[in-house]
Amino acid sequence: MEALPELSILLVEDDLLQGERMVMLLQSLGQKVRLVESGEMALDVFAATPADLVLMDVMLPGVNGFETTRRIKSMCDGRWVPVIYMTVLGGCANLVEGLHAGGDDYLVKPVEFEILEAKLRSAMRTLGLYRDLERSRDELARTNAALRGVNHELECFTYAVAHDLKSPLRAINGYGSLLASSEATRLSGDGRASLERILEGTERMGLLIDDLLEYSRVERAPVAFAEIDVRNLTSRLIADFSAEIGRNRAAVELAPSCASILADRSGLMHALRNLLGNALKFSAGVANPRIVIACTCEAGRYRISVHDNGIGFDMCHHERIFDIFHRLHRDDEYPGTGIGLAIVRKAAARMQGRCWAESTPGQGASFHLEWPIPACAPNS
Repeated sequence: MEALPELSILLVEDDLLQGERMVMLLQSLGQKVRLVESGEMALDVFAATPADLVLMDVMLPGVNGFETTRRIKSMCDGRWVPVIYMTVLGGCANLVEGLHAGGDDYLVKPVEFEILEAKLRSAMRTLGLYRDLERSRDELARTNAALRGVNHELECFTYAVAHDLKSPLRAINGYGSLLASSEATRLSGDGRASLERILEGTERMGLLIDDLLEYSRVERAPVAFAEIDVRNLTSRLIADFSAEIGRNRAAVELAPSCASILADRSGLMHALRNLLGNALKFSAGVANPRIVIACTCEAGRYRISVHDNGIGFDMCHHERIFDIFHRLHRDDEYPGTGIGLAIVRKAAARMQGRCWAESTPGQGASFHLEWPIPACAPNS
């Protein structure tokens, strides 16, 4: 049979003869053993040098084996340290009490060599699995920390690049507009057309930079849950879109169910702004555009939905439309940057929520933003 790997074993036994016998048995199995005679001594030794495994007598002077086990388990800092009781006590009640105290197995005195070896092999197999799991957990934690750092750097980079691009873009747009106003008559037809394309390009680039900055701000802003009056928030958004709403002759309605909710104000504002803008854009070409904003609160979750009667989309795209830069239409059909719905998804994720869409081509679309109701609003 394969030799046992060496472990550091803490043996707690107040009977010196029994203790010495157990030390000999364990050493013959290639184990490193530390013998103590009481629960108090066991706690002191374990605190100074944690063991891999504990063999615990139950009947001890002072603090008994069950209480000693409870205290040792509380000192393990997330590590699993198996505790095997050694006792002459029998009965179901003692077994249950020992397991509730944190014990993992029993040995009945007098301990037989074959049974001791079998118990150690069983404990070591389980211990090996736990150690592998702990290593995987620690590696995952390090990887997650590294990813958070990389994501933060990427967001900072995106913000810096987008912010710095604004300055030369303003110069291009300014000089292009000046050229269009002062030199248009001196330009050929092709020259004027090229200049128009330059100005259109700078306008699209400006929108893209603005959306990138908004996307970065959603990530960079701290999440702060507060009580929000949805009616007031929606009224502000409708006012911001008043020109577009009037131009499209659209009706924007807020369902009576919308009242006060707990949410991250900044994230919710960004999400609703993009959902409302999206609904207005894709319902502009239909007769009597109508947009309804509805709210529900059930099963411990808030949900805000934006429904429109626009062109809709094929549900085969329902996941990809939330990917950054993913667009279903050409820019000359429906202008945009492909960032708006990515902002919605990011805002939902930052509130530990989700977003999704439902649609039928030609019959409008519904976009849903849902997040769990927070237990409290500490930052409100």
